Amino acid sequence: MIKPGKNFLRINSFNMKKKLLLLSIAILFFASCATTTMSVKVTYPPQVNLPQNIKSLALMNRSRVDSSRKSDNALESILTGEAIAGDLLGGEEALNSFTQEMNRWDGTHAFIPIHHVLSRSTINIKSPNPLSWETVKQMCRENKCDALMVLETFDTNSDNIVGTVVSGITMVKSGGYIPPKDIHYSVTYSWRLYDTLTMSVFDQFGDQLQQTVGGLLPTSPIPTSAITNTGNYIGDISARRYLPEVVWQSRDIYKRGNDAMKVGWRRAVSNDWNGAMEKWNALSQSKDSKIAGRACFNMALGCEVTGKIDLAKSWAKKAFSDYGNRKARKYLYVLNNLPMY
Repeated sequence: MIKPGKNFLRINSFNMKKKLLLLSIAILFFASCATTTMSVKVTYPPQVNLPQNIKSLALMNRSRVDSSRKSDNALESILTGEAIAGDLLGGEEALNSFTQEMNRWDGTHAFIPIHHVLSRSTINIKSPNPLSWETVKQMCRENKCDALMVLETFDTNSDNIVGTVVSGITMVKSGGYIPPKDIHYSVTYSWRLYDTLTMSVFDQFGDQLQQTVGGLLPTSPIPTSAITNTGNYIGDISARRYLPEVVWQSRDIYKRGNDAMKVGWRRAVSNDWNGAMEKWNALSQSKDSKIAGRACFNMALGCEVTGKIDLAKSWAKKAFSDYGNRKARKYLYVLNNLPMY
């Protein structure tokens, strides 16, 4: 019997390693083909869910100063470098923008009544005391609404006048020239949402926005147009607090495994997510752990697309913890770190 030589053994060993390498590549290739990446339109829930009883919402502007304090308001405008009418128009623009953004969605209807101005007696930027419930109920009856969204404060401040005069007084005395410059100003605002059913302030929030306008002369107030633009932005972002947000995302989805998995994928591509989830939900009980894990992963995606973020997290966790699906672990991380829209 002729024994194989060393060269034969080496060649045979090399061929075996080559076959294993090709097999590994084939496994990776077919595994990667089991998923595909698709762009999905995801609807994320709002930051704050309005109570179901609030079907109609009236907007009120309480940021104006009482007529008896107009002289104080004019003095404040001079000292802070704001346009005298800026806060008035900016507050109104915030209400208009809030209403337009809110009514882009079917749901709570927002509107501005004819008589919507509620003056206050103080010019400081702090929110006034809440309205009395007698006042709130009366206004809701008059306007046939379920709740009031009140702009409590809208106050603009800038150090343009004072800062320029103080820093340039020497130059002015000597006949010097102070060129136009960028001016930084702030707008402080706050809102309250009064719910008449529960007789409570359901939500209250506010912020201070830092803005810049360029090329102003030392004695120029902040342009009214700049303040109204800021008011428009404030109304827009304030309304979005209560609205869902639609965002396009790039997500992996399993398209292979068995015939039912293929049907689910085709339904998802056709935007029939409920039909796809029927297939995946049934497959999540499969005795084949690989199929079950993929189905759970796809169920997580279906839940995210339909706005059920907490349920999506549960499915992704199940896919990884119960069936060892590695993609699900990465997807769970993504779901746990979604930005606040």
